[in-house]
Amino acid sequence: MHFAIFFVIMDCENDCSENINVTELPTITPWNHSSANAPPCDQESSHPIFSNRGMDNSKISSGGCGRFNGDLHCSSINPLSVHESDPSFPNRGMNNMDGFHGASYDLHSFSANAPLPRQESDLIFPTGGMMNSNMCGGGGFNRASDLLLVVSMYAEPTKSEIIALAKSAMDELSKIALEGQPLWVPQKDKKFETLNDIEYLRQFGEVQEIESMKEIMKLVEVGQEESSSSQYLLPTVDSFRRELVPLSLSGVPKEALQTEASRDMGYLEISSTKLLHLLMDVNQWSKAFDNIVTRAAVLGNLSNGAEESYDGKVQVMFAEYHLPTPFVPARECYFARYCKQLPYEMWGVVDVSLEKHFPSLATNFRRRPSGCLIRPMPDGFSKVIWVEHVEADHSQLSNHFRPLVTTGLGFGATRWINSIVRHTESSKIMEAKSAPIYVDYGVIIPQAGRTSFLNLADRLVRSFCGDINASMTNQWMPLISSESDSSDVRVMIRNNIEDPGKPIATTVVFSTCLWLNVSPSRLFNFLRHEDSRNKWDLLSRNLTIREFAYMNKGTNPGNRVSLMRAMKSEDKIEIFYIQESYTDTTGSYIVYAPLDEFALSSLANGANPNNVMVLPSGFSILPCGFPSDYIDEKGEGGSILTIAFHTIESHNIKQFFSLESVIVMKKIISETVTNIKDAVLYNNYTNNWQYN
Repeated sequence: MHFAIFFVIMDCENDCSENINVTELPTITPWNHSSANAPPCDQESSHPIFSNRGMDNSKISSGGCGRFNGDLHCSSINPLSVHESDPSFPNRGMNNMDGFHGASYDLHSFSANAPLPRQESDLIFPTGGMMNSNMCGGGGFNRASDLLLVVSMYAEPTKSEIIALAKSAMDELSKIALEGQPLWVPQKDKKFETLNDIEYLRQFGEVQEIESMKEIMKLVEVGQEESSSSQYLLPTVDSFRRELVPLSLSGVPKEALQTEASRDMGYLEISSTKLLHLLMDVNQWSKAFDNIVTRAAVLGNLSNGAEESYDGKVQVMFAEYHLPTPFVPARECYFARYCKQLPYEMWGVVDVSLEKHFPSLATNFRRRPSGCLIRPMPDGFSKVIWVEHVEADHSQLSNHFRPLVTTGLGFGATRWINSIVRHTESSKIMEAKSAPIYVDYGVIIPQAGRTSFLNLADRLVRSFCGDINASMTNQWMPLISSESDSSDVRVMIRNNIEDPGKPIATTVVFSTCLWLNVSPSRLFNFLRHEDSRNKWDLLSRNLTIREFAYMNKGTNPGNRVSLMRAMKSEDKIEIFYIQESYTDTTGSYIVYAPLDEFALSSLANGANPNNVMVLPSGFSILPCGFPSDYIDEKGEGGSILTIAFHTIESHNIKQFFSLESVIVMKKIISETVTNIKDAVLYNNYTNNWQYN
């Protein structure tokens, strides 16, 4: 046996006061974790990496992977202390599968037929350590850059410059939000509009940008002689943007950022006062947009505005944005948020990046003036015009996701509008003192039980949104079972010791994504429907699935919380599920967790759902962003499906997990993918998409 010392070296940016635990491990050769080499979704790659922000080869922060004698070793840093479970519930299920929780896949129950090249003790996957992930690795907001900004933003002239920048951004937003053509270009068959870059630069560009654009337009108008046209190409808007890209600290030009700009409008069932409060309160904002915003914090208030009003309020903030998949890099940004009351009873809320005032904060993402104009309407409604105008690095986008992002669907204005609609519909249902619950004959669920189920489903979805993204706090690793394994499956290891809503255990989240030749709406209905569940769910194979109760959460009948039971026969129930499904034009979610009978009965009687231990699994569905060979009668094309399972590796906190678990995870996800592909192929061939 060979031994070596494995050191965890912290980034000097992080403010970490915790002691580092040094663990003895077999000799490890580190991989290059550069995120620039990330393999795209569903594409072959022999170079496994982390999907989040890259790391320097000379250090391994919050975990890493390497090879020892040809075998794979992965480490992750998590807290390992154990405390007693919540006393408000019976101490059941902590060391077995029959407790008060929805037991997810037990990895080892699937491994009977898996070919295991080694015994569990021969190959180990360390998951231990003593570093608090909330203090290090981007989990908190006390990094050196945050502290530097907080100190310096209150000093003059910086404070006045930020306030002036925010006011200038509001002036720009209030103009472009109300402009028509040629500044905004309607998209065929789409609700939103996209920005005409040249017209925007003509009206709002900075001096350097305008001068460069004038030179380009002069060449375009005059043209080149035909004899020289083969030797010289006319410059483009993208080409002069590349000329304006600043140098990095090493003197090498940075990758040019690409513009994404879209506008959408909606009449929303929320008062202007409530909407302003939602946007200006960071906790409400991050909660309402949890499918977009991973983390957010107010770093300081530069102006409190008018008394008992948000008018004139200026905040300096940090936020991280994501798509619901581990295969698209998250975006983080420091920005000023400014709220102002405008003429004609209109309000404006605008964000603008602060890189010009704090060059050290420059990232691969910038927010040009973005935000919304809000006008109160009768009956408690609001008319909202949303503008999303950003510059982002597209170099790490795979071919699957590039059209989705570049067309304005991925991070665009429509997604923000849809998220407000989802939030208002959900809040209306949650706040209702009485609302219908549809049940089978003989099933009785009182109002208290309805509230418990709705709250549990809400927690499931929030947890799922937090899991299934490429945030800096999610330490994704490639899941490799052999040297020849080229599939793109990512895994994340977690040790829970505090959250009463999750088992005290070592758990793993593993995920993959694929493109499917079926419209998002058909795929959504197929995956959520009771009649099709046993066609893809390995736990429900050869069982009859029955939805015995559901609660609507919106106008779309597919937006609901469902209770299902899987039966071998009428008198033998194998498992219960709670599931929430939601869909709109920018994406869909199907999130579920198994429940045992004790948990189901307790919730039906109004038990506190925060103490029910569940791990969410499910799907996110995104439109592919470009036409495919398959177009249904609604004009919809293909879909990008991300699959994620959250499972228990061990009911005890463990330092390691085995190669056997890796093979089982591969087996679960590969068989699920195969089942879904086969069902899509069959239903396309027979035109048998009857699930509604």
